[in-house]
Amino acid sequence: MGGIIFMRKLLHYTAVCVVFMSLLACQKQDDRNIAKKENNTVFVQYPQRVPIEIWDEYTARLEGEKSVEIRSRVNGYLEKIYFEDGDFVKEGDILFQIDPAPFEAVVDACNASVAEIAARIELAKSNLERAKQLYNENAISKEVLETRNSELLSAKAVMMSAQAKLKEANLNLEFTKILAPMSGYIGKRRVDVGNLVSSENTLMATLVSRDTIYAYFEISERDVIRYGKINLFKAIDPAKRKGPPVRLKLMDETDYSHNGILTYVDNKLNAASIELRADIDNKSGMLFPGMFAKISLRAGEPVEKILIPEAAVGTDLVGRYVLVVNDKNVVEYRSVKVGDKVGKMQIVEEGLAGTEKVVIDGQHRARPDKVVTPVLKGENKAKKSK
Repeated sequence: MGGIIFMRKLLHYTAVCVVFMSLLACQKQDDRNIAKKENNTVFVQYPQRVPIEIWDEYTARLEGEKSVEIRSRVNGYLEKIYFEDGDFVKEGDILFQIDPAPFEAVVDACNASVAEIAARIELAKSNLERAKQLYNENAISKEVLETRNSELLSAKAVMMSAQAKLKEANLNLEFTKILAPMSGYIGKRRVDVGNLVSSENTLMATLVSRDTIYAYFEISERDVIRYGKINLFKAIDPAKRKGPPVRLKLMDETDYSHNGILTYVDNKLNAASIELRADIDNKSGMLFPGMFAKISLRAGEPVEKILIPEAAVGTDLVGRYVLVVNDKNVVEYRSVKVGDKVGKMQIVEEGLAGTEKVVIDGQHRARPDKVVTPVLKGENKAKKSK
C-alpha cells in the first residue's frame, strides 16, 4: 500500500516538472521572439507640412541716418565751446562761439553807412521838389530837373547796396554762433578755444543721428534674379518708408534683436553684386555707425515646406538620403535634396511627398529591403502609460 502511494506522488511530481519545463521553454521562445522583434523595431514619423519664412543672411555695415561735418561759415578766433565730447545735442543748440567783436564792428559801420545814405536821400528828395517848382516857373532848365531826379535815384540805389551789406554783416555776426543743424550725438572737438577757425578747411566736429541706423549690404546677381521673380523689390516704397522686413544682430549676438525694413536698392550692379539699404530702429542706442552686423532679409511670403527631424537625414557618397518604411514594413532608400534648417528640423526640397513614414531612430537596424517593425513616434510611450 505504501509503495503505491509513493509511486503516485512520484508521478505527480514528475508531471509538474514536465509542465514547468514546458512553460519555461515557451517563455524562452517568447523572449527570443520579443528580442528578435525588438531588434527589428525602428521609430518613424510622418513629415510635417509647415508654412516657412525663408530668410537670407548677409553681412552689413552700419551708418548713421544723418551725418554732418560741423564747420564755420566765417573766419575768426574760437571763443567758447558749449558741449562735452560725445554729448547728445538738440537741433538749434549752440556748439561753438567765434569771437563776435570784429563782426559787430562791421555791423555798426554798415548801420552808419545806411544812416548816411538815408540822409542823402532826404536831401535828394528836397532838391528834386525845389527843382520841380523852379522848372514850373521857367527858372531852371529841364536838364537841371533831370539831374536832381537822377541824384535821388542814385541815392536810392546806393541805399539798396548799403542795406545788402548790412544784411550780410548781420548774417556773419549770426554765424559766429555755430548751431547744431539736427539732433544727434556729437563727436570729439577737433579745435580748441583760441585757435583761428577757417571757413574753408577747419573741421570742428562731426554730428551723427542714431535714432535710425542705415544697414548697407550687397547681394549677388543670382539673388537679384531670384528676388526679382517674387517681386521683392516692388514692395519698396521709400517715400512711405515701407518695404520687406529685415532682422539684424551684432557679431556677438545669437538671436536677431533689431528689426527694420528694406528701403533702398541701387540702380545698377557693381562687380556682379548690387547694394541694398535697410532702415533699422535704434531707439535702444545699441547700434553705432561703423559697426558690422549680420542682416537677414525675408525672401518673399511664407511657403509651405516639408520638414523632418534633422537626425533622420543621412549622408553617403552619393549625397543626402533618408530611410522610409513602406506599407509592407519594408525599408526603402530615398535620395533627397535638403534646404535650410529650422531649429532641429530639416527642410526637404525634393525626394519626399510628405506622406511617407520616415525612420528617425534606429537607422542601424534599418537596411534597404529589410522588413522592420515600425513604431510611430510617441506610440510606445502611449502604450506604456496605459
